Formats: sequence, C-alpha cells, structure tokens
Amino acid sequence: MQGRFKEEGASSACAGLEPMALLTSASDALDAFTRRHAPSQAEVFLAAERRLSLEYEAGTGTSVLNQGASMDATARVAWSTRQGLLSAPVDDAAGLSLLLDRAEQLASPGRAAVLPDLPAPASALPAGPAGLLPEAAARRMAHFIRTSVPRDSVVQAAVLSQSSTWRAVVRAGGMRSARAEWREELFVRCETPRGAVVDAVSFPPGAEDEAALVALRLRLAEAVEALTGPAEAVDRSLPLVLRPAVAAPLAAGLVWLLRGDIAAATPALGRAVGRKLFPSALSVVDDPSHPAGTRRVDLDDEGVPTAAVSLVEEGRLRGFLHSADTASRLGAPLNARGFRSSQGAPTPEAVNPFVVPGASLALPAHHTELVARVETFTTMPRPGTVTLVAGGWEVRDGRRVRRVAPVELELPVLETFRALRGVGADLAFFPTAEGCGTPTLVFPPLLAGGGGGQASR
Repeated sequence: MQGRFKEEGASSACAGLEPMALLTSASDALDAFTRRHAPSQAEVFLAAERRLSLEYEAGTGTSVLNQGASMDATARVAWSTRQGLLSAPVDDAAGLSLLLDRAEQLASPGRAAVLPDLPAPASALPAGPAGLLPEAAARRMAHFIRTSVPRDSVVQAAVLSQSSTWRAVVRAGGMRSARAEWREELFVRCETPRGAVVDAVSFPPGAEDEAALVALRLRLAEAVEALTGPAEAVDRSLPLVLRPAVAAPLAAGLVWLLRGDIAAATPALGRAVGRKLFPSALSVVDDPSHPAGTRRVDLDDEGVPTAAVSLVEEGRLRGFLHSADTASRLGAPLNARGFRSSQGAPTPEAVNPFVVPGASLALPAHHTELVARVETFTTMPRPGTVTLVAGGWEVRDGRRVRRVAPVELELPVLETFRALRGVGADLAFFPTAEGCGTPTLVFPPLLAGGGGGQASR
C-alpha cells in the first residue's frame, strides 16, 4: 500500500458484544460477588480481539483471507488462605457472575495473588478494538510480492497478520483500566539453495510501506546472495561478526533470561543484580515507546503504566522484567511488564527489548561475517542455550573473499555475552525474535573449541 497507513477508529461490537457495556457489567458482577463472599482480592480481566491473516499462495499467486473475533474473561479471587483463577470465553454479561462464582468454587490453598494498584481512570477509556483493514492488507501483500522478493529465490509462504486488541482490568468498587493495541506484521519464507530463510517486518500505525519494507528487502537480498553459489567450510579460528538477522535470536535468549519468573527459578541469577556480569559494551533496555519497535503499549495487562526499563547498563545487571507477582516474590520494584499470553495469570514479558547500539564499531581485520539465518525447528532447544544455523562470508582486510557454508552454533547465552567484544550501530527489531532488537554483535572465535559443528547442507 502506497502512502500513509491510517488506523480506523474503534468499532463498537466485538464477537457480538459491546466491550464498554461488558466493562460496566463486570463492575456490577464484582460488587455483587464481593458482598456475598467478602474476598480479600477480586478482579475481572476482559480481552477483546479481532484477528486477520492474509496467506499468499505462491502456486496460484493469490492470497486467502481469514478473519475472526473473540471476547474472553478471567476472574481472579483470593482470601487469606486460598485463591481461584478461571478463564473462559464470554457469550453475554450474565456469564461474568457465573465465572466469578466458578472461580470461587475452584479456589485452592495458596497465597493471595498480588494485585497492583490501578492508576486513576483516564478521562476516556478506549471503547474497543479498532476495526481490521483487509483491503489495506491486500494492497500491502501485493506491493511486497511485486517489489521485495529477491531474484534467484522462491517465496514459499508469506503471511500478513493484523491483530486489534482491547484489554481491561476491573476491580470491585468501580476501579478500572483499559488499553487498546494494534499490530500488523508480515512474515515471509524464502527458499534458497542452502535452506529456507524466514524474516518479517512490523507496520506500526502511521508507517510508510516503503520505509517499513526497505530493511526487510535488503536483508532478504543479502541472505539469498550469501546462500547461493560456491561456498567453503568456515575457518574456526576467526572471530565471529553476527549481523542483526543472525544476532536477534541470541539477543532474544538473553531477554528471556532477564524475566522475573526465570530469575525467581534461578536464585544465583536473582542475586546477581548490581553486579557486572558482562563487558561494558553491553546494555539492554526494554522501551514500549521506541519508534522502531514492533509494539506500542502504554499499560500492561495489570493496568500499570509502562515506561522504559534498563535491564543491563554497561555490563552491569540492573534488574528483571516483572509482573506484580514476580516483583513481590523477589522484593523488586514493579515495572509494568505483567502480560497475559493466554487467559491466565500475568507473567513477565518484554515489549520492545533491544541491545543498545554503540557509537562506532571497529571490526577485526579478518573475521567470519554471518548475515543469513537458516530456518530451524527451534532456537532454544534447552533453556539458556540458543542454537543457530547461519551462513555468510569470510572477510579479509575488510573484503568478502569467499562464501561460508551454513554453520551450526550452539551458544550458552550468558557465557556467550560475557565474551562480547563489540556492538554495532545498526539496530533492527525482529518480529521473528519475539520483537527483540539488536545491532551487529562481535564475538571471539566461538567455533575454535569445537562447540559448533558444520551444518549438513
């Protein structure tokens, strides 16, 4: 689609229900439940979502459109010695009272869930999820196929998705908070002579198509060039330069380790706050308002306003991403990262996490430059270890002298980042890596000890 993308206004009904009317019904149901059962804590979380996927079929050159909508609710109630949590789709307002009663009946022994204070209600809460834009999706897909598919490659699949969500937290006594979020992303899978490459781009509201697609177009072209033509085995004695498309899963693995629930399950990591664990070149931030990030989020799913969080500062561990529960368990400040990936209790989740780019980067005179990541089944087969298959070039005195056949890297995340030698200035965010952003990363010869093995291609 050429020109400026313009988000539609919020539509009233979703899955046959009016979100704002349901919000009022939830308040009434909570007040009635509280009078009958006198819980120490009680809340209802509402989630309305519209979804669209446009799947390109390479064989026919056409796209298939699918759309759907849902409305779900989660009731969370607690007393001094027991608590209950239950999620279910919502068909009508009467179902909210039944959901609260059922959560009470299913309550089991345990400590009360931590419910953070809600901010003062905004003057005007969002009325519901914005409408989907199927015609804009079709134009974007056609524009991508026409202008961005590299020569000498075959698009096996391309999927453009739109997700428009509305999420609200309601407490007894009328306290409530709500937010709306729009996400649009395009994923593409290209086949090359040495395996498939998967990449993606996010379209924030108001983004120009060309500005959003240019980086994806360049990455795909570079990946096809690196994975097509004669190639030789990697020189394991050379330092490694991981370009952003290859470094992104490694950065995402580090962000995963910096979640409060992981820290709570790993006491040694939790006790390391304030210590210098990494080289000074490494800083990691999660910024919900970063202009190049894949998301824009002003509240988390617990109703707490978000702000940028520094996780690692010049090598020093500053803290973790926290929901209210993990912040309470670790005695840490709340930082509004409690999100519901499913209709359950909130867990810590990053929004736009990224390795902070450096001002300049002096590359080793001779190195292996990995620019293309070949698709694999998983990038973290074991917790804390990232596995990559990537191809690229051997560089001598600043010149690419020969292609390197795809090589497998098995990288323990903490140990690998402790060996970090440099950080580039070319920050990019990747929907394919949990929305994580990273610039180029430079490491010593990680293959010299035999930790990686030549991929069979």
